[in-house]
This record gives sequence, structure tokens and C-alpha cells, in this order.
Amino acid sequence: MTTTAPRLLQVRRSEQITPRMIRVTLGGEELAGFPGEGPDRRIKMFFPVEGQERPAIPRASTGGPVWPTGEARPAIRTYTVRRFDAGAGELDVDFVLHEGHGPAAAWARAAGPGAWVGVSEPGGRYVPDPAATFHLILGDETALPAVATVLQALPAGVPALAFLEVADTDEEQRLPGSAEIHWVHRGGREAGTPLVETVRAAELPDGAGQAWLAGESAAVRDLRKHLLDDRKLDRRAVYATGYWRLR
Repeated sequence: MTTTAPRLLQVRRSEQITPRMIRVTLGGEELAGFPGEGPDRRIKMFFPVEGQERPAIPRASTGGPVWPTGEARPAIRTYTVRRFDAGAGELDVDFVLHEGHGPAAAWARAAGPGAWVGVSEPGGRYVPDPAATFHLILGDETALPAVATVLQALPAGVPALAFLEVADTDEEQRLPGSAEIHWVHRGGREAGTPLVETVRAAELPDGAGQAWLAGESAAVRDLRKHLLDDRKLDRRAVYATGYWRLR
């Protein structure tokens, strides 16, 4: 099986969505044919390292990716497609500016129009279950780009609740869809703790629900256990992904 080489794209523009989040819009000829439609579409991004204008990216081969000889490997991180517009030839990716900014957030903060980045083909396995009697969406600010795409994909007329942890009111965003949104403000507390406590105390609809959750790994683990053990959700109806680790 031949892998697909990452696409080299360029920044078209950037926008500060909240004090701690930047949205970068990418474009370029290599975006043609990009399969970016659908909820929770995850991509690998290849960021140039010091001394590079463009990141080194591997070429596709039947034996797997082949990296160019003599070039430094890029920093590689996983992100979610926030918006893909095939007609406009644009791909949006949102970056959270954590304390101590890693290579991805540092690139997003500094990248002006024309800056290069590599983007892999998207993956993702989440599909809303049409038989679910309600939908539950849980996450922190790192999950908000994916949350937005999940909310857009939920079926109309089915109850949907979202519990979303952010630092404070300034980090709240306008989200699509008709779900009942509950913002959980972290303040000075440890990331994940307020969300776990809020969900444990929440009143959820009866029936066979489907849950999507992502964010800090320990919090996601605790919430998944709670949904399975205490809320009795079917294991196949809980999609849980740890995006980052507090420690």
C-alpha cells in the first residue's frame, strides 16, 4: 500500500479568535482534492525547524514515507480541521496558545502570509449514531475546533448537550448547531478538574446516548470511566481521545 505524501500549503491569513486561540487559514495548489469534509477530521502538521523556509516532508512509497536525505526533520503535531472550503481552496486550523508555547503554537503566532507548512491526509472515525437518543459532547479549549465540527454534524431534533472547559469568559466561542452549551470556567484550578466535576454532577437525558470527548488525557480517562461505569453508556458509543497531558 502506498502512503500519500503530505501537502505543502501556505498561510493566507491569521485571526485571533480569543486571547488564547489563533486561527490560521491555509491555501495553495496542493490543497486540490483534499478530503477535508466531515466531523473530527484529524491531520498531522509538519512545521519547519530553525533554518528552514519550508518543512522537510517525506515522499510517498510502497514501503512507507521516505524522508529527504540531509534535511532536518520537521516538528510534527496532530490538529483538527476547523473548516475546509473546497470552493475557496481554504483550510482553517485553530491553535491554542498554551503557556510555554510549543513549536506548533510558536509557528502559528509568528506565521505571516506565505509561511509554509505541511499537512497530511485527514483521518477520523467519529460518525453520529442516528439511533442515539441524545448526544453528549465534552472537551476543553484544545478540543473546540473538533467540537465545532461535531456539533455541525449532529442530527436535528435529537437532544444534544456540550460541557466545555475554558480558562474564563474571554475564551468562550460562538459554536454552530443547536446543542445546549454549558461553559465551565477553569479559573486558577487544575485543567480538567472542573469539567470532570461538572459532568459528574450534571443531569443527562435518559436513553441510549452517544458521547464524544477530548482534551487533557487524565480528565478524558476519568470522564470515559464515569460514562461507562456510572452512566451506563455503551462502550461502542463513547469516543474518547486524550489530546495532551498536564503532567
